[in-house]
This record gives sequence, structure tokens and C-alpha cells, in this order.
Amino acid sequence: MNLIERTIAAVAPRYATKRALARVQFDQVSRAAETMRRLREDNPNFGVNTGEPNDARPSRLVDRATLLRLAYQNPYGRKAIRALLNGTIGWGITGAPKGPKALQNLWTEWTRVSDYRGRLNFYGQQALATRTMFREGDSFIVRRYVKDAKVMPLRIDVLDGGLLDTSKVGENIEDGIEYSVDGIVTGYWFFPARADYRRSRPSFRIPAEDVIHLYEQEDAGQKRGRSVFESVIKKLGDIDEALEADLVRRKIESCFVGFRRINPDWVDEPFGQIQSRGDDLPPAEYFEPGTMTTLAPGEDVQFADPKPAGGLNDALKANLLATAAGVGVTYEHQTGDLSNVNFSSYRAGALEFDATNEERQFNTIIPVFLDRVWDWFCQAAYEFGKTRTPSYEMRWTPPPRKSIDREGDAKADILEMQAGLENRRSLLNSRGIDHDTFMAETKADLAKQQDQGLFYKGDPFTANQAAGGQTAPAQGNS
Repeated sequence: MNLIERTIAAVAPRYATKRALARVQFDQVSRAAETMRRLREDNPNFGVNTGEPNDARPSRLVDRATLLRLAYQNPYGRKAIRALLNGTIGWGITGAPKGPKALQNLWTEWTRVSDYRGRLNFYGQQALATRTMFREGDSFIVRRYVKDAKVMPLRIDVLDGGLLDTSKVGENIEDGIEYSVDGIVTGYWFFPARADYRRSRPSFRIPAEDVIHLYEQEDAGQKRGRSVFESVIKKLGDIDEALEADLVRRKIESCFVGFRRINPDWVDEPFGQIQSRGDDLPPAEYFEPGTMTTLAPGEDVQFADPKPAGGLNDALKANLLATAAGVGVTYEHQTGDLSNVNFSSYRAGALEFDATNEERQFNTIIPVFLDRVWDWFCQAAYEFGKTRTPSYEMRWTPPPRKSIDREGDAKADILEMQAGLENRRSLLNSRGIDHDTFMAETKADLAKQQDQGLFYKGDPFTANQAAGGQTAPAQGNS
């Protein structure tokens, strides 16, 4: 604020406030116009399908600030993000390395200290990167090294699109992403920090081999991801406006606003004074509990009676159904409203949601994100003398889907295994349990249990018992 504006604010604060608001609005309009001008200069056929492949793809014109506002301030937006994250990541996609015990212990220790910022473990970073991808369309996982580190110096850092220097342009640079002559990504340009701090520090380049660009690819040649809110921004805004209008109407109703009407025949001329009601009290302007008052001749009182807009609930539900479909969740996940579903319909509706989450896990999260991190880990472990070879196999196991009918699901699993339609390994993996780890733990637990003379009804048969031999001692049954 310059000297003139401070002077105006001191003399006429209301006028100064209007000036400041107008300046903010003007700056927003100017930035939008500049963006459109730059787009049209870069592409003379902007908005026109000329037959080129890029013209057929949706334009990326969604403002990042709008997406952040939906994710943080809109209750349905927050609920949708939470539902997507719970279905895709949950407590984390766990990894079981296939290698020596020392490698497994090293991985377990590293997952506790993997965060370059020192706040989250590896599974928290999975949730952070995936939540950012849902909200903004993409996220970036950067490989970093630290000095005097515990376990290993390798760390990973999760960044969002706000730190990408999209103003960085050049012969082979677009939106802060650098390409080779063949169109292969070779580097990314990031700001070191946000807001005012970045003005004194220019963006810097990170090679592509040190960056994981996480997004769901829906088009061949796609360069950036798309937010899950991109197709429903207007509908979520309409829902907010409808609820706000209904709330304002209810506030007006609760105010009990009255309006005094004066009959012109009871006004004295030429002074326009209302004829006296017989006392020296001022006209009644408000009421308190127990008040009794007398109106002057020619006065009447009417009260506001705002009429509710019909069909509000139906309109909201239609918009929420469309919003849930656009985001990729069910209506029940979007709103938490289970009043119109029964047990069977809820389970049937969740099947597609679960299938979508599985597709996202095994086609995007695991191959694009987790496998690359595992490669970094193996390379670092080999380079720092922790392992003998630079490559090991990893089995990733997503968290299990919660069962609504545990007894029914267990019986169905047993019947499928007995019929040869299912096996123990796939069932354990579907529950978020690594088969080999589970079998080793079960064997150790069973041996220790029987060594203590403990036998339970659910204990597995021994080879002798399966052949018709003696069962466990009766006195040890529990």
C-alpha cells in the first residue's frame, strides 16, 4: 500500500476498501486475459480442431487455486478425496522383498525414515503423493540423498504442481518439463520454495531419472494429469450456491422482519408528520417478549414471509449423483447418505468402485510409483555396500477391502478353494497379506504353540492326522 492509498484509508476507509477490492478483481481479470493471449500466440488455432492430434485433447485451463478450494473447503470435495484415497491406498501398499533376510530388514528400517522432510514414513508418503494426484492431477516424487543418515542416505521428497516452474520455456521445454528431440522427458524445473521466498531464488533442473511424475494417463501422448474435479467444478459450485441460498432464506425467516405501512390519508400536510396515537412515545420499531403497543392511526404492520424454493432436495441429489459419477465414487461414498440403499444394493454398487481402485493400483500406483522407488532403493543399497546385487524382486500387496459380511465371504472363499476355483496365495494377497510371509509366521507360531502343549480347533492338520492317524491330545484342547 503506497502513501496515497494509506492517506485515503485514513480519511475514507470504506472507499479505500472498495478501491482495494476493485484492484484485486482487475488483477485477476488481467492475469486471465494474459493467459489467454499467450495461449493464442503459442497456438494460432487455439480452440479450433484443425485435425492435429493435440487439438482433439481437452485443454488444461482449470485454475489450480480453484481445485485447491474444492479439495479443502467444499465438504463433498473433501469427502470424495477421502473415499478415493481409502479405496486406493488405505494404510499403504506394503512391499515384501524377495531376497536375503538382511535385505528385508533394511527395507523395513528404511520405510520408517524415507521422508526427506522427516515427517512421514513411506506409507504416509504414498498417501500424500496419491492425494495430490487426485486433487491436482499429478504429483512429483523426487530422489534425494542426505548426509550422515540412518540406515541409508536415500530419501524421497513429494512435490506438487505448484512448485513446477510452468513459466520456464525454451526450445525443448514446455510447462517446466524438458524433452529430448524424440519427445522423451529429460528433466524437470522446480522452484526451491513457494511465495515470496522463491523470488530471490530461480528454479533449478532435476534430471528425469531422479523424478517420478505420477498421474493417470488417459490419452496417448498425455503430458500432465487431470484432477478428478475437472469435470464437476461447476456442479460443486452450484451445490454450494443452492445450499447458501436456502440458508439465507432460513435466516430471513428466523429474523421475523416486520414492515410498517402508513395510510397516506393519516399524514399531515405540509410537514408529512403522522398523526399522534395519543401519547408522546416514539413509533414502535421492534418488539420484545411480552411487548404490547398501540399503532398510530393509519399504521399497519406486515411481516416478511419468504417462500422456499421447491424441489431443492431433488436438485441437490441430481447434482450430487452427477458429481459422484464424474469424480469416480459412488453417491454413498460422496455424501455418506445410506438412507436409500439396502445391504445388497450397497455391495453391488461398491463392486465397480473396488474394480476402479484395483485398476488404478496395478496400472498406475505400483508400476509408475512404487516399482521406481524400489529400483532406487536397490541401487542405493548396492552402491553403499548393503547388498551384493543391484536388483531384487518385490511383491506389492494393497490393503484389503473391508468385508461387510465376514462370515458369508469366508464361507464363499472356502467353497471356491474346495472346488479348485481359488487358491490360498491369491486370497491372502486380496486381504493385504503376503503369502510367503504369512506361511513362515504361521509355521513358527504353530511350532511354538504346540511346544507349549496348546492345541486349538482351528489348527491345521498334520500329515499323520490327514492320513487318519491320531489327533492332538484331548487334554490340550482349548
